[in-house]
Amino acid sequence: MASHSPALWCIKKKPFTNSIILMKPFLKAILFLIILTILDFLLRKGLIAFYIPFQLPHNLTMLILFTLFTLSSWLITKWFCKTDKITLYDLGISLKSKNRLEFYYGLLIGIVLWAIVSILQSYITGFSWELRQNVSLYNILYGLLFIFIADLGTELFTRGYPLKSFEKSFGANAAIIIMMFFVGLKSYSNQVEGELLLYTILIPVLHTIFFSIIYFKTNRLGAALGIHTGANFITISIFDLRPEQENQAIPSGIFQSNVELENFSLVCLQLPWVLMALIFSIVVYFWWKKEKRHHNNV
Repeated sequence: MASHSPALWCIKKKPFTNSIILMKPFLKAILFLIILTILDFLLRKGLIAFYIPFQLPHNLTMLILFTLFTLSSWLITKWFCKTDKITLYDLGISLKSKNRLEFYYGLLIGIVLWAIVSILQSYITGFSWELRQNVSLYNILYGLLFIFIADLGTELFTRGYPLKSFEKSFGANAAIIIMMFFVGLKSYSNQVEGELLLYTILIPVLHTIFFSIIYFKTNRLGAALGIHTGANFITISIFDLRPEQENQAIPSGIFQSNVELENFSLVCLQLPWVLMALIFSIVVYFWWKKEKRHHNNV
């Protein structure tokens, strides 16, 4: 069988690559989101996991699949950057010291803010946090690792390349609105309905506002990723309202509710998070606009 030379292989691939290069930025962003949405469905939503005939200890299967999604997101972002003749560094995706420092600051902010709201949530709703039995340091560190990997994948998915590409075509404000719509659509689930469905969509959409503003303000991914990781670490591995299940992807957190939450209003449980997201979005928005006005005056 005749082998294909490298030159012929490049010629065969060139038309497809050229068609991507010639796309308008917003079309590239849409294509990027479509590709990663498919991967998200296959890897993180569990379609591939459903067909794996075995389960690794401590549900390592899901950790591996989430890691594969994050690595795929990184490589796909890098490839799309190449078609635009830019680098990951141009999108603020790097391991540079300033990015790392902003990640640590963001992690601390996320932990503090979401811990305060978790405590307020229990006070407003009328339950107390109690220490869960059989808490282990290993489970906490495993949860932090899982959450970091998952949130890195999400930030690459919904910030970075698509947000910057939409900004090129329509401006920063419109880019944020487009990503809010996309995140809301992605958060829809036919397994929930009514009031719960409203909060399932509303809270991620509101989070998209301030994560996107922070990304535009810093021009780096570190701060948004840090806050995202800290927030989820607090609400999953520290103050955990999830019903405990065997082989759940992330082990149960340190604290649990002392009563069954079905007895409480969904509004009481979710309203603190909605208010926090609204307040935080307003604060970072004016912080962002103030800086932009300063640069325009200079």
